[in-house]
Order: sequence, then C-alpha cells, then structure tokens
Amino acid sequence: EAGTPASPGVGMASLAQMAGQLDPRVQQAQEQYTHVLKKVLDEKEKAIDEKIKAMETMDEDDFERLREKRKAAMVKAQQQRQKNLLNGHGRYMELSHQKEFFDACKASKMVVVHFYRSTTWRCQVVDKHLERLSQEHLETRFVKIDAEKSPFLVERLHIIMLPSIVCVKDGKTEHTIIGFDELGGSDEFPTETLAYVLSKHKVLRYDGPEPDAADEDGNIAPDGVNKIDMRRGIREGVNEAAAESDDELEEFMGGFVEEEATEGGEAAE
Repeated sequence: EAGTPASPGVGMASLAQMAGQLDPRVQQAQEQYTHVLKKVLDEKEKAIDEKIKAMETMDEDDFERLREKRKAAMVKAQQQRQKNLLNGHGRYMELSHQKEFFDACKASKMVVVHFYRSTTWRCQVVDKHLERLSQEHLETRFVKIDAEKSPFLVERLHIIMLPSIVCVKDGKTEHTIIGFDELGGSDEFPTETLAYVLSKHKVLRYDGPEPDAADEDGNIAPDGVNKIDMRRGIREGVNEAAAESDDELEEFMGGFVEEEATEGGEAAE
C-alpha cells in the first residue's frame, strides 16, 4: 500500500540542511554571501536615492549642462582608456629588466608592481589576483618583476620579504604591501580584499563594499603571520651580470630624478 507522498519542499530543505551539517563551511559561505549582497544593495539604493533627490531640484538648463559635462567626461575617459591600453594596461605583464620599472612608472599614473620569486608559492597567489585585477581595472597598470634579478630595485625599495607589492602613484612609491598581513593574514583572501587595500593606497579605484574584517579605520586585522623573510634568498640570487648593471641603472635613475625635479621646480639647496 502506497503511503502519503513526501512534500518536495521538505525533502529539498532536508538535503540542504544535511549538506550544511556535513560541511559547515557551505552554510558559512552562504551566510557571508547573503550579508555581502545585502550590504552592496543597501549602498546602491542609498546612492540612487541621493541622485533622485538632487534631480528633483534641477531645471532644463541644469539637465543640458549635465549632459554636456557627461559627454565631455565620456570622451576624455575613452581617450584615457586608449592611452592606457597602449601603455600595457589591461594585462598583467612581467618586466624583463630593471629599467622597465622606471619606464612603466613614468608612463602610467598608477602602477602596482609585484616583486616575486618563482619558487615562492605565495607569489603565485598574488599572480592570480593581479591577473584578474589587471583586466577589471584599466586605470591601473599591473606588472611583476623577479626580485632575484633586480638587485638595484630590491636595495633601493627595501624589498626584504616576498611577496611584496609596491604601490606607485605619479612616479612615486607610496607604499609597499609586505606579505599578506594587510590582507587579513590568510592565504585565501578574496580578490576584492586586495582591490580594497590597493584603493586605500590610492593606486586603484574600488567602489565595492568594505571587507567584513575591516575595523573602524578601514584596516584589516591580520589573523596570523605568514610573511616569508627573503633577505638571504634575494642576496643569494644576485649574479654577477645583474650586479654589473647597477652602474647603468644608477645613471638612468639619476636622469629620472632630475627630470622629475625639473618639472616640479628647483631643488632645495
């Protein structure tokens, strides 16, 4: 004798509950996704409400000026986009020589430089995130350079741990992200977290939600220390050919600094 058929809804709910019990990370991920989604939607709704409120007080002349302003901004943005693409934006590229570092920093307003070593696996983690960001953020150029083959830059920029991400804006090094401490101290941080941290150092435009782990000052507290001290490894990787290039790079950097000083005014005596 056939029994009463089970309700499909109950069966599906039970399976979902069982899956969550089997792996609590599934439920945790779902809850985190729901929280982030709600936060994003709330911020978007607030922004739309503010725009609607501002538009209610505008007349026809205001709208015409706004249209012209937006049109000019779109033309300028397209021109900048084309310039950026010609300068290597939109791709995550490796610099083959130390001099290319200065060329990249002169050609682009915002540059993110990853100092890496091929045998350091956490550098591969950084590669994965920067590859994605390079395609999503055309306003910034993303490059990498082998620390072992760049003794001059390693010395001058104080690169003592790998991975290190140097943030360059307007031809000046603004900050260096050493290891993953600023990213929460975990190897499994999301790409959005790196984008958020880079935006705090003004080398990337980020309009997403603030990470849940961020404190009231916007900083992400590390859960642990996972940096790798590479001082010995970097020094050991300096070969004679690379060392001989220091004199040439010194001369090139001198010209770079002099050019910057000339553009900014006379140097102080």
